[in-house]
Amino acid sequence: MFFIEVLVITACIQGSGCNESTSAYYGYNKDLQAVKANAEKYGKSVVRNNQWIVYGATPAYAMLSGQTAHIKLYKAWMLNLNAKDQMVGLQWNY
Repeated sequence: MFFIEVLVITACIQGSGCNESTSAYYGYNKDLQAVKANAEKYGKSVVRNNQWIVYGATPAYAMLSGQTAHIKLYKAWMLNLNAKDQMVGLQWNY
C-alpha cells in the first residue's frame, strides 16, 4: 500500500498526472472513501441542526477577523460586507 501512495505523491510533485492518479487512488482506497463519507455526513448534521452557524456566526466571524462576509440573500444573490475596507456589495452569480 505504501508504494501506491509514493506513486501518487511522485506524480503530483512532478506536476503531470496528479489529477488522474489521485482520482484512481481515491477509487481504489475504500478507507479513504469511508473517511470522506463520514466527514460529509458529520458536516451535514452540523449544518442541519445549527443553521445559525452558517447564516449568522460565520459571516460575523469573517467581519470580526477583517475578511469579507458573504451572506446569501436568495438563490444567486449575495450580500458582501467588509468593515475593515468599508465595503458593501451586492453580488449576483449566474
